[in-house]
Amino acid sequence: MESVYFYEEDVSKDVSKILEDDFFKRLGYTVRECSLLGSERKGYFLYIKANSEDIDRAEKKFEGIGLKKLIGEELKIVTAAFIAEEENAASGMGMIFG
Repeated sequence: MESVYFYEEDVSKDVSKILEDDFFKRLGYTVRECSLLGSERKGYFLYIKANSEDIDRAEKKFEGIGLKKLIGEELKIVTAAFIAEEENAASGMGMIFG
């Protein structure tokens, strides 16, 4: 299961502090500036790929700090951008070590 969240610059320190938790280090996540993924939003996207229980737990940790869960077409577009970025990184590593 994949979830993507948007947050603005003014809460980035709060989000970073929460992401330092051991739970997130084990879970794995990716943060990218919106503009790097072709979005016109100003801020950051947080991408989490995990099972539904871990995503629910992550969402509880973020309550009240201003993360907005993406839905619909925007979710599809941003998720595809994260997946493409991961594939490009993997193929690049293959060329280096292949």
